Amino acid sequence: MYKLFIISPHFPPSALPPSQRIRLMVKHCKALGFDPTIFTTHSKYREEKNDDWLVELAGNEFNLITLKSLSHHITRKFKIGDLGLRFIPFLFFRLIKECKKQKPDFIIYPVPPWYLLIIAPIVKKITGVKYAIDFIDPWVSADTSKKIGFKKNFTQWIARMLEGWVTHHASYIYAVSNQINQDLISRHPLLKDKLFKAIPYGVEISDFEQPIMKNNSSTFQFNYIGAVWTASHPVVYELLQAFKKISTQHSIKVDFIGTSYAGEGLAKKSLSNFITTLNLENIVFENPNRVTYKEAVELTLKSDVLFLFGDMSKQYAASKLMGLIASRKPFIAFVHEASFPYQFLKSFNYKYLIGYSNEDGNLPKNKKDNLANIILDLISNIDQYESISIDDKKFLNHTAFGMTKNILEPIKEILDYDKSLPKN
Repeated sequence: MYKLFIISPHFPPSALPPSQRIRLMVKHCKALGFDPTIFTTHSKYREEKNDDWLVELAGNEFNLITLKSLSHHITRKFKIGDLGLRFIPFLFFRLIKECKKQKPDFIIYPVPPWYLLIIAPIVKKITGVKYAIDFIDPWVSADTSKKIGFKKNFTQWIARMLEGWVTHHASYIYAVSNQINQDLISRHPLLKDKLFKAIPYGVEISDFEQPIMKNNSSTFQFNYIGAVWTASHPVVYELLQAFKKISTQHSIKVDFIGTSYAGEGLAKKSLSNFITTLNLENIVFENPNRVTYKEAVELTLKSDVLFLFGDMSKQYAASKLMGLIASRKPFIAFVHEASFPYQFLKSFNYKYLIGYSNEDGNLPKNKKDNLANIILDLISNIDQYESISIDDKKFLNHTAFGMTKNILEPIKEILDYDKSLPKN
């Protein structure tokens, strides 16, 4: 069995996407021939809300090394909140020590937090242990040309300076969407011969094996549970216009829940201007505070209809997509035609899917009437809704086991090849 180190400062009880990605993996690593050790930090050093249910869901089929980090209460006085930066001083020397002691076969760095990647080539140089990067989000942002503030511009300058170096020394590069990989190659053409693979988020179907709750109210409940990011605003605005049209024909309530990435006490509403401009205060509500994963699952199962939206980029991967399918609840998807969620749902001929692009005439604003019509159709035929089969092979490839297998098989090929080489 191969020994695998995973550097994951966000890990249960954290419910952020990087934590979810790794907790889905660790239950299946041993079945696929890998003994995982997770390097994480104490939850008191994280700013997100704890979710003890995720600790239970993660199981115990892994080793755990929990380290200190610099306190955010102190570092935020110096405008530093990034967990990766706060974790590195305690991670770096311990990781080298454990590499020399345990002799792992491979290391995976899921990011964000991206600053962890600064140490990856150095640890490889010192210990000889190969590594892979899993880009859950891209390090270099697509909006770097905009006026986004000194801090953001400075961090993006660092990202552009270091991205080529850390990726060049990686033995494998993953991303949740193929577009992230393509963008990497476009920025660093020398990476074209590297090994890349796009692996979207998976889902543990058993997370949703709870009674589906029926809404007995005459008001249709629409829920969106997750972050609303700035780049998605042009799409969200058109979605809200569609809801305004629907509200003239049906009694509806639309809740946006957990819309901010910020930690407790720091979350701020991002949709207030849209809601006010469109006079939707009586039907659309926003709670920016993150909810636990258990609460998110319960809110999903209580909904009449859920919805999914993307932004104007092609790289949106939708961490919640497979969960929506696993829940078997009705949902609407309003996403870029070049994105993975659109292509995946299109492969099932999913009825309640609307795509858009960056081309004139095919922008989100050109699709709001189509969007309103398919939502109205879903409301009218809600009792006949047929969910995507969770037994379909295409879906099973994106369960937690399928995702983990897709991540670990290329690493196993690398390690098996290394073992086959003659010893010096």
